[in-house]
Amino acid sequence: MADETTNTLRDSIKILVGVTDDKQDNLINELISNAKDQILAYINQDNNGQAITMPNDIDFIVKDVVVQMFNRLGDEGKASSSEGSVSSTWSDIDLSRYASFLDKYRKQKYGQIRMRFI
Repeated sequence: MADETTNTLRDSIKILVGVTDDKQDNLINELISNAKDQILAYINQDNNGQAITMPNDIDFIVKDVVVQMFNRLGDEGKASSSEGSVSSTWSDIDLSRYASFLDKYRKQKYGQIRMRFI
C-alpha cells in the first residue's frame, strides 16, 4: 500500500500526464518507486543499512523523472521513433541535470560527505 507522500505524488503526476481515473495507479506507484530508487542510488543513500528517507524538498525531481518514464512507456530503449509525419526523440533519464539540487544530499560511501567545487 502506498504511503501518503506517494499518494500525493501520484495525484500530482496524474494531473501532469492527463490521467483522470484510477486504472493506472499501480503503474504510477511503481514508477514513483523506481524514480525514488534511482535518486537514492544517485545520492548514495540506497544501501546504508538504515531506514531510508527521501528528502522532502526534491519531490519535484521525482515528478519530473516519473513523467519522463510514463511518457516513454512502450518505447523503452529507443532513442527515437517516427510514425507517419510524427517523430519523437528521447534522451536518457539523466539525474546529473538535477545535480545542483541533489549534490547537497550526496554522500560518499562510508558516510563521508562529498564536496563539489565549481
